[in-house]
Amino acid sequence: MGTCSNISPVDKCLAFIAHGVDALQDGNFTMAEGAFRVALAGAKALPPEQGRDLMPLALLNMSRLRERQNRGDDARQLREQATAQLEQSPLSLPNAFFHSSMANVLMEFGEYRRAIPFWEEAIQLDDVKEPIDLAHMLARVGECYNRSGLKDHATIPLRAAIKIFRKYPEDPRLSAALITLGNALRKSTPAEAEACYREVADWHVARGQLLSATPAWGNIGILCSEQGRYAEALEYLEKVRKTRERSPGVPPPLQLRLR
Repeated sequence: MGTCSNISPVDKCLAFIAHGVDALQDGNFTMAEGAFRVALAGAKALPPEQGRDLMPLALLNMSRLRERQNRGDDARQLREQATAQLEQSPLSLPNAFFHSSMANVLMEFGEYRRAIPFWEEAIQLDDVKEPIDLAHMLARVGECYNRSGLKDHATIPLRAAIKIFRKYPEDPRLSAALITLGNALRKSTPAEAEACYREVADWHVARGQLLSATPAWGNIGILCSEQGRYAEALEYLEKVRKTRERSPGVPPPLQLRLR
């Protein structure tokens, strides 16, 4: 109990938001609702310079809950309220967990460009992070740049993330970062992009994860097609089709290109 009393109101609010996010991921809507409501009340009770930062984070997560509950109008209103608060003034809470939490929820809404400064601030503020956590944040900001169309900007954090991930070769996030780097490079440096995709495919094949290799094979097929290597493209796309057909419950691959 003595330890809990030493937690700051800001950290308590963030802890309830994190608890709500976990509950939402587990499908426990009742627990998520309670956690987000406590976080909203806590944010309102904070001094304005702190509460104004935490309110949009709590509102956006409550909006995600409403979407999962198929309450689209409520979700939209909460998101609009949060967006209006985000646009009123820049958020300045010096807390790495806050910024990474905001970046994550913005990415859930497809707000990749808006999420970029939050990831970058989280990276700058977190001076006790483990290398693998740094790699994760670098990969996420690289994904945001890539999905925003800023391909050249994406390659810098992605390369840095991959360099760290290579020290943890069993971490599946290496595969995801390589795919994203390949997508960022496909137009400018197709040979390097193809090498990224092939490394991912080989990684999964070596572990018997053939279905997980299909996104990389699909991207190789698309890249080959873009280069006029049609026989190779057909070979890889057929490999994707056959692998997915052998996997129960997997729909046919209508769209193979990853963003």
